[in-house]
Amino acid sequence: MSDDVVARHCDRVVIVTGAASGIGAASVAALVKAGAKVVAIDLNEVSQPATHVIRMSVSDEAAWISAIAETTERFGRIDGLVNCAGIIRMGPITEMDLGDFRLSMQVNVEGPFLGMKHTLPVMYRQGSGSVVNISSTAGIAGAAGASAYCASKAAVRLMSKAAALEAIGGGTRVRVNSVHPAMTETPMVKEIVAQLGGDEEIEKQMRALQPSGQFIPVSAVVDAILFLLSDAAAYVNGTEFVVDNGFTAQ
Repeated sequence: MSDDVVARHCDRVVIVTGAASGIGAASVAALVKAGAKVVAIDLNEVSQPATHVIRMSVSDEAAWISAIAETTERFGRIDGLVNCAGIIRMGPITEMDLGDFRLSMQVNVEGPFLGMKHTLPVMYRQGSGSVVNISSTAGIAGAAGASAYCASKAAVRLMSKAAALEAIGGGTRVRVNSVHPAMTETPMVKEIVAQLGGDEEIEKQMRALQPSGQFIPVSAVVDAILFLLSDAAAYVNGTEFVVDNGFTAQ
């Protein structure tokens, strides 16, 4: 990691949800290495070293209120929020369980909504801050068998744009962007394969859908997150930052 990257994040206070695995865990590790004070949030145990850990459900509003109060009391400010927490439930619409659909919305949409609802006022008072909401290429293009996931990630995409316009209209230097990775080398991919039957051939088919024939490395997504959190992205606001190695260009 370059000295420039470290300088961009040194002593900044960043909240990361979904911190126990995948992109969230990798983001925690990268931000800590870059000198940030990281508040790691997850319902599961967080193994990555973080400055402070809060175990909670991202769809619990009371827990968010408490987490933001705890963070500001401990650190005095919040410079970044990375909403990584997410789940996927596969299956055709005709067979999708309503409970699974609602759970997808609670975690994937209500989580970022509540995070922004209770973090943005702190950033507004400061006059600065950056929110990065992890969406997906499934929030831009449809994917058969992933209706709940597509719907939730599309909601994150436009909710981020609306929040960005509110921040701009308020005359602050607060920014809100969404990141849209294609299939990434995370435990979620293994979960998708398992939900589709757990056959190695399924994973090969999924890889074949990517122009390169490979999934996106987690580090590429984390690099995008660190950029959007930094002052180098001062005029990147309300955008969808696609990290897909050409997947949506097909």
